[in-house]
Amino acid sequence: MGSTLAIHWTVTTHGTWLHGDPKGSWKNGTLMGPDPLLRQAASENMTNEAETLSQPEIELAAEAFGRVCQKGGHQVLAATIRPIHAHLVLGRIASPAEKVIWWLKRQSAAAVFDSRRSQGRPTPRHLWTNRRFVVFIYDERHLANTIKYVQRHNIEAGLSANPYSWIDPLNRNDT
Repeated sequence: MGSTLAIHWTVTTHGTWLHGDPKGSWKNGTLMGPDPLLRQAASENMTNEAETLSQPEIELAAEAFGRVCQKGGHQVLAATIRPIHAHLVLGRIASPAEKVIWWLKRQSAAAVFDSRRSQGRPTPRHLWTNRRFVVFIYDERHLANTIKYVQRHNIEAGLSANPYSWIDPLNRNDT
């Protein structure tokens, strides 16, 4: 295995992608298929409502992600922020991945929760899931496919492939 070219980080909002989900889920390092009984049990064990981002909250989370990456000197090759999840493809990062991800989650949640509080809305304990879904990318083909996958989320949402100014795509023609 060569050196790491990039990291693909995926995060879901709290309670929106439970174990047993029809799309599959990870538990203890194992990919699990759909399991309606497991999904029902996971849903019944939730102590808070599931969190979904509104369009203004998506923009707040995107701004926070951008600030963290620009301030920290982290290169973002692709990014999408949707109502129930986000993907970032991080190229060069200046800190350990765990710290970068923790800071991304913390700052984006703070921005969203500050907005909700200013509107007199309640804020939950968590915006994002606790786990880190990270894939280390070691080859160019995998990297190109991952970038296209993330960009497709934006295009399907009616956005440009790289809608945020803080994205530094490898191929400038993809913007």
